[in-house]
Amino acid sequence: MTIEMSKSQLLVSIDSKRKEMIDTARAGGYTCESAVQCSQELDMLLNKYQQILFEEENKTNPPFLQFIESMKKWTARDGLTI
Repeated sequence: MTIEMSKSQLLVSIDSKRKEMIDTARAGGYTCESAVQCSQELDMLLNKYQQILFEEENKTNPPFLQFIESMKKWTARDGLTI
Protein backbone atom coordinates (compact mmCIF):
# COMPACT_ATOMS: atom_id res chain seq x y z
CA MET A 1 0.00 0.00 0.00
CA THR A 2 1.43 3.38 -0.98
CA ILE A 3 1.52 6.34 1.37
CA GLU A 4 -0.89 8.28 -0.85
CA MET A 5 -3.35 5.38 -0.79
CA SER A 6 -2.97 5.10 2.96
CA LYS A 7 -3.58 8.83 3.37
CA SER A 8 -6.67 8.65 1.15
CA GLN A 9 -8.06 5.71 3.08
CA LEU A 10 -7.38 7.48 6.37
CA LEU A 11 -9.19 10.60 5.17
CA VAL A 12 -12.21 8.50 4.23
CA SER A 13 -12.10 6.78 7.63
CA ILE A 14 -11.72 10.13 9.40
CA ASP A 15 -14.73 11.57 7.61
CA SER A 16 -16.81 8.48 8.30
CA LYS A 17 -15.85 8.37 11.99
CA ARG A 18 -16.53 12.11 12.35
CA LYS A 19 -20.04 11.66 10.94
CA GLU A 20 -20.61 8.64 13.18
CA MET A 21 -19.48 10.62 16.22
CA ILE A 22 -21.79 13.53 15.41
CA ASP A 23 -24.77 11.22 14.88
CA THR A 24 -24.00 9.32 18.08
CA ALA A 25 -23.65 12.53 20.08
CA ARG A 26 -26.92 13.88 18.71
CA ALA A 27 -28.72 10.69 19.71
CA GLY A 28 -27.15 10.06 23.10
CA GLY A 29 -25.45 13.29 24.10
CA TYR A 30 -21.84 14.37 23.93
CA THR A 31 -20.84 12.54 27.08
CA CYS A 32 -22.49 9.19 26.36
CA GLU A 33 -20.06 6.29 26.30
CA SER A 34 -20.47 5.55 22.59
CA ALA A 35 -19.90 9.21 21.60
CA VAL A 36 -16.77 9.37 23.74
CA GLN A 37 -15.53 6.12 22.20
CA CYS A 38 -16.13 7.50 18.69
CA SER A 39 -14.25 10.65 19.67
CA GLN A 40 -11.29 8.62 20.91
CA GLU A 41 -11.27 6.52 17.74
CA LEU A 42 -11.39 9.70 15.66
CA ASP A 43 -8.45 11.07 17.65
CA MET A 44 -6.45 7.94 16.86
CA LEU A 45 -7.20 8.24 13.14
CA LEU A 46 -6.24 11.92 13.15
CA ASN A 47 -3.01 11.11 14.99
CA LYS A 48 -2.13 8.45 12.40
CA TYR A 49 -2.79 10.91 9.57
CA GLN A 50 -0.73 13.62 11.24
CA GLN A 51 2.12 11.15 11.81
CA ILE A 52 2.17 10.28 8.10
CA LEU A 53 2.30 13.97 7.20
CA PHE A 54 5.09 14.55 9.70
CA GLU A 55 7.12 11.60 8.36
CA GLU A 56 6.66 12.83 4.79
CA GLU A 57 7.86 16.28 5.73
CA ASN A 58 10.89 14.86 7.53
CA LYS A 59 11.81 12.88 4.43
CA THR A 60 11.55 15.90 2.16
CA ASN A 61 13.09 18.58 4.40
CA PRO A 62 15.64 16.96 6.73
CA PRO A 63 18.42 19.53 6.11
CA PHE A 64 16.00 22.37 6.77
CA LEU A 65 14.67 20.70 9.91
CA GLN A 66 18.21 20.10 11.13
CA PHE A 67 18.92 23.79 10.58
CA ILE A 68 15.81 24.77 12.56
CA GLU A 69 16.80 22.47 15.43
CA SER A 70 20.31 23.91 15.51
CA MET A 71 18.87 27.43 15.55
CA LYS A 72 16.58 26.49 18.45
CA LYS A 73 19.56 25.19 20.41
CA TRP A 74 21.57 28.28 19.58
CA THR A 75 18.82 30.69 20.65
CA ALA A 76 18.03 28.65 23.77
CA ARG A 77 21.67 28.78 24.77
CA ASP A 78 21.61 32.57 24.43
CA GLY A 79 18.30 32.89 26.28
CA LEU A 80 16.25 33.74 23.19
CA THR A 81 13.03 32.05 22.12
CA ILE A 82 11.61 31.31 18.71
